[in-house]
Amino acid sequence: MKCGSQGNVDGIDEILTPNQLYHDPMSDGTEELEEFKGFIRSYREAFPDLRYEVEEYIAEGDKAAFWGRVTGTQEGTFMGVEPTGNEIDIMGIGVIRVEDGRVAERWANFDLFCMFQQLGIDPSHGR
Repeated sequence: MKCGSQGNVDGIDEILTPNQLYHDPMSDGTEELEEFKGFIRSYREAFPDLRYEVEEYIAEGDKAAFWGRVTGTQEGTFMGVEPTGNEIDIMGIGVIRVEDGRVAERWANFDLFCMFQQLGIDPSHGR
């Protein structure tokens, strides 16, 4: 979360395994570090004040789960949509599996439908 909030992708190599598995409603499979770094950069370009806040987490064995909030203001192009100046405030959940001190697998689900509504975008028809 800290890398995403600060936009600093340099530390990601120390946090994630090189070919960690990533699962969310839109993708399921291996995500290389450079791909994840690009994802962080693209969000930071669209939402320069992007903040990730963990509200609560639990951990047991090699897994940890959290629920948290993402906030920011769209000041750059996002998924082909020109800047709206609208603020987002969405909730989400995530689970990680740790292997040798690094994240080897991630599951995430954030309320993107709510985010699109806050940006004034109809997800079924575009803008």
